[in-house]
Amino acid sequence: MLYGIGLGPGDAELLTLKAVRIIKEVDEVIVPGRLAYSIVSKFREPRLVEFPMGKSEEVTERLAEELASRCDEEDIAFASLGDPAFYSTFQHVAEKVMEINPSIEIEIIPGIPSFTSVFSRTMTFVDAPMLVTTAKMPEIEYITVLKASKPKEIYAKLKEEGIKRIILAERIYMDSEKIEVFEDIENVPEKSDYFTLIVGRKENE
Repeated sequence: MLYGIGLGPGDAELLTLKAVRIIKEVDEVIVPGRLAYSIVSKFREPRLVEFPMGKSEEVTERLAEELASRCDEEDIAFASLGDPAFYSTFQHVAEKVMEINPSIEIEIIPGIPSFTSVFSRTMTFVDAPMLVTTAKMPEIEYITVLKASKPKEIYAKLKEEGIKRIILAERIYMDSEKIEVFEDIENVPEKSDYFTLIVGRKENE
C-alpha cells in the first residue's frame, strides 16, 4: 500500500489522528523537504528525498520505480505539507507509480490545506462564493460546490459553465459516505444530504 499523508500547514499538532497512526505503523515514511522532515520526526525518523528544481522529474521517476516495486508487499507513506490532493508533489509520484504498476493500492489521508488555515489564523469567516487559484490565475478547470443539497439544480447551472461531468459526494468520511459520478443530468437526484459536495471539472474537447 502507498499512502499519501497530508501534514497540514506546518504545525505538528494539526495532523489528524489517522495521519499520526499511519506514520507510526507503516514500514517507511518518505518526506519531500526539511519542514516535512521536522514534523514527521516528532513521531518517527523519516527518509528525506529532495526534489530540486530542474531535477524533480528525474527524482520522481526513480522514486516511483522503487515504490511501484516495494508497495506490493510493504506499506510506505509519502508525507507532505498541506493536502496530498491539492498542488502536491505526491500527485506526480502517485501518477507515475500507477503508470508503472496499476495494481498498487493507494490511499490519501487528507491534511489541512494552507488556504483554509489562513482563514482560521486571521479570523476570516467565509460565507460567500470563493475562488481558489494560483498567482498565475489560470482558466478555471475545477469547480467545487459546498452544501449541495439540490444537486440537479446545481448541475444544470454548472453545465452552462462547461462542466459536463460531476462527482457527487455525500457525507464523506462519515459512516454513510456515498460518492457517485454523473455525466447525464437526468440521473442526478433532486435532493441530497446537507453534507454534500459537488466537484465538477471542465473536460478538454
